[in-house]
Formats: sequence, C-alpha cells, structure tokens
Amino acid sequence: MQQPTDSTWQDQVVQICQSLVQLETPSGKEKPVIDRVADWMHTLEFDDIRIDECGNVIGTLHGGEGGPTVMYDSHVDTVPAADAEQWAYPPYSATLTDDRLYGRGTSDMKGALAASMVGLALAKKEGKLAGTALVSASVGEEHIEGLAMGYAVEHYQPDLVIICESTALKLATAQRGRAEINIAVQGKSAHASNPDVGINAFRQMSRLVIELDKLQPPEHELLGRGILEPTTVISSPYPNVSVIPWRCDARYDRRTLVGEDADAVLSPIREVIARLSQEDSKFRAEAEIVAGEFTCYTGLKLEQETFAPAWEMDRNSNWVVQAQSLLGGAELGHYSFCTNGSYSLGRAGIPTLGYGPGYEHSAHTTDEYLELEQLYGAVVGYYNLAGIVG
Repeated sequence: MQQPTDSTWQDQVVQICQSLVQLETPSGKEKPVIDRVADWMHTLEFDDIRIDECGNVIGTLHGGEGGPTVMYDSHVDTVPAADAEQWAYPPYSATLTDDRLYGRGTSDMKGALAASMVGLALAKKEGKLAGTALVSASVGEEHIEGLAMGYAVEHYQPDLVIICESTALKLATAQRGRAEINIAVQGKSAHASNPDVGINAFRQMSRLVIELDKLQPPEHELLGRGILEPTTVISSPYPNVSVIPWRCDARYDRRTLVGEDADAVLSPIREVIARLSQEDSKFRAEAEIVAGEFTCYTGLKLEQETFAPAWEMDRNSNWVVQAQSLLGGAELGHYSFCTNGSYSLGRAGIPTLGYGPGYEHSAHTTDEYLELEQLYGAVVGYYNLAGIVG
C-alpha cells in the first residue's frame, strides 16, 4: 500500500484518538464528542461539516470529479465502564503504554474514527481522493444499530458505505444481524401459601426456556450459526412477597443470518409456544420483536423495531475486488456482531464493506485497548481506500 508523505500524521492520530476517548459518551449523551469531532474536522480542513437532526456529525471531503461518494461510518457512543475500579488504567484516561492505547472506546470505536478522519484528509491533501469522502460520526449505535446513522445515509445517498468497526484490518464482506425478542408468559396470581389456585408464570417460563434451548437455529456457510440466547428474565409483580407471579417476561438475543426476516425468527418460537399450549390448556404465551426507541441528545425521538438485518456482499463484486487490491490484498473476513451496516445494506440496499482497526474481542471489555500498530495501519488503509472508483 502507498504511504502518506506527511511525516506528522502518527502523532496527530494518537492525539485525536486520546482526545475522543477522554470524553465519557454513552448513548444519548454524545454531544461533547460530536462537538470535538467537528473541531478536529475544522483542523483537518474538511470542506463541509454538518450536524444533522439526530446529532450525527458528517464531514465532507471533495476529491476528483465523477468519482463515487463513499461514507466511512464510526459510531461515537460507547457502553458504560461500570467496572471502572477493575481497570488497570482509568477507562477515560486514554493511557498510552506498551504501544497500546487503553480506554473505553479505543477499539469500539473512536480509534477508527480518528484514523478515518486523518487518513482521508491526507488523501485529499495529497491528491489521492478519487471522489467524495463522507466521514460519519454517528450516535446511538449501541442502543439500536443503524437507527440514527440511517438519517445520514438517506440524506447523502452514498454509492458505498464502509463501516469502520474493528476487523483487525481485514476487509469484512458480511455481518450477522440481531433481533431482540420479548416473550411474555401469562399466569394467574395467588397467595404463595396456596399456589394451586394460581398459575405460576415463572414456572411456565422455565418450561418454555428449556424447550427453546432444544431449537436448532439455521446456519450460514460464512456467518455460522444463528444464535438464540436468553439475556433477561423478570416476573411480575417484582419484587413481591408471598405472591405467585401472574406474568413473566424473557428477552432473547437472536443473531440473524442473511435472508432471515422477522417472521423467520419468530415462527420457530411461536411453534414451541403452540405445542406447549396444546399440551397444557393453562399455558399462555406470546413472542414479539421488541419495539425499540431512542432519544437523541438533540431531543429527537426515534422508533424502530429491534430487528437489524444480516448482510453479505458478493466477494467477486467490483467494490470488493478493488477495495481488497487497494488494501494490498487484505484478508477477507466478516463481522460476527451487528453494526450500522444493517441499515446501509440490510435496509437501504447500499453496497457496504467493513474495515477498521482493533479486534472484536476487545470491544465492551474491561481494559479495552487499541494497538498503535492497528491504529496506524487503519490510517494507511483509509488513505488507500480513498482511491476506490467502484
């Protein structure tokens, strides 16, 4: 791959990354980092900087005429660091040691944002930008993937979207999706000293969970198995004393595969419910995709069912072949988790690839980190991807 001729960019990308990580920015409270990103875009001489109604900031760089418009998306919200006392370094200190940057958001994914801003600004400065580059710093991804970023996609209608989530500098061509499912079991309340006159919804839910564990989710040759995993259970009333629960709700996280829709995800669960209802006339339950909502820091309230489609690019397509070549023959890979690409390709049908620094296993962990080698490599990668023409 070609290297930038500028000799100061390594120090600059580290400085930018540290300045972003030092801000605690959970979903819905991203304004401080959005303002800082806009400031850095001014410093890097972006041609246009726009903060939209969701609070996403999109910086535009214009290069060669007639080239494609490519959006490079990084979300700026992070999951909380609730276990801060267990970190080797304070989670918002952005500590640099042993050629690693430590802190919440280094890998997921403020490092990628810093690298894309620097790499693409260098590409424009040095005449390597084939078309128009949009650097999107989006909000709310940790809450509902693609919901807020979709506003930027619809406004700019890019020809290609590059998701900058961690790929260890591989080129990702596919991604599993995610569905959040709520299962509600109805019982009948009674005094705990006389349970026979009631229907214990918690016991009924236990039966259902055991049966759902027997389901065999489908498999995809690249993305693997579609996971169905319970994550939350709560009975009603809660808390209670001496009362048989009259309702019990369980949340399931379902990792979806290419081609699956909401009906395909819910049908096997509903079939199990129907079978248990036939075996026991007192068994009543229903399963639905959770209706999600998110209030942006701007005050805009967004709503969307929590179903993020899986997606896959043809590895023989011009976008994939050219991107791989520009990245020096980068290894092809895929995401096992869900990203904003669920909107760009999964919903909007826009060609989408993934490329970013860091490792999947570092995200959301204690002592989250990003290796400098990965950060520097991403700058060079984005610098070269700027030449893509499709």
